Amino acid sequence: MKDDNQGGRARRVLRLSPLRAARQAPPDGISVREKLRLAGRFFGRGFRAMLGAALAVLGLTLLSLLLVFGYLFVSKSDYFFVKKVVISGLDRIDSEDIRRIAGLDRPVNIWLFDTDQAAADLSTLSWLAEVRVTKSMPETVVIDVVEHQPKFLVSLGRLYYLGEQGEIFKELEPGENPDLPIVSGFNEDELLSRAPGVRKALDEVFQLAGTLGARGDEFQLDNISEINYDAVRGLTLFARRHALEIKVGFGAYEEKFRRLGRVLAHLKLRGLFEGLAYINVEASPRVIVRYG
Repeated sequence: MKDDNQGGRARRVLRLSPLRAARQAPPDGISVREKLRLAGRFFGRGFRAMLGAALAVLGLTLLSLLLVFGYLFVSKSDYFFVKKVVISGLDRIDSEDIRRIAGLDRPVNIWLFDTDQAAADLSTLSWLAEVRVTKSMPETVVIDVVEHQPKFLVSLGRLYYLGEQGEIFKELEPGENPDLPIVSGFNEDELLSRAPGVRKALDEVFQLAGTLGARGDEFQLDNISEINYDAVRGLTLFARRHALEIKVGFGAYEEKFRRLGRVLAHLKLRGLFEGLAYINVEASPRVIVRYG
């Protein structure tokens, strides 16, 4: 500090160090310290962001490696190969066919075994109505099968199996000789259409079959060779023995066969059963018989 008497006035001049001068920077400027602090904050944030990104990439890399090694272990380890196949519900279908079509006739990793695909492949079997495929870790596959239950053969130019729900599921093959009645009078397009009228007609056939199945005489279902359907004339039966034709018509099947049972008992008692060729139970309350 020094005195300056120039101009008659004394002035005091302060000489400050650079650091103190920086600290006393004018308010409208930014001090060096503030600049250093801001720069440090900026670079610190950038460093932390870069460090976070690097750690994230490293974590993803490690996770990917773990997944790859885990997949290789699971897919190649003998511990996870199918060692037991449990199949239930088989009667007509061969268990070896089930294994082969499902892809279980060779080593299969249970983690890679596709149950939905196996079920879809098995559904191509003619006798198979329903199938459910599940797996139980670490080594078991369970296959539950429901087979079609044939009720009749149906004549459509060729003979086909007709199931309990009125479904056609398989053509009769050479060597197969099922002891089933033949349903006739339908055509293939009608049955495949599943139209309401066809469904109603099939219901009539099944209702009559239910009545015959409960009988224990010549007209029980096992003794019937053919059930013919006619949209106008109704249902007609053909017995295996004596080539006997029974005109039934539609509806009231239990009542019709009760009347027929009483008439047959009377005919047998009088020795008049042999030689019957035709019976009509449609014309209630009468039973019409004719000899061949």
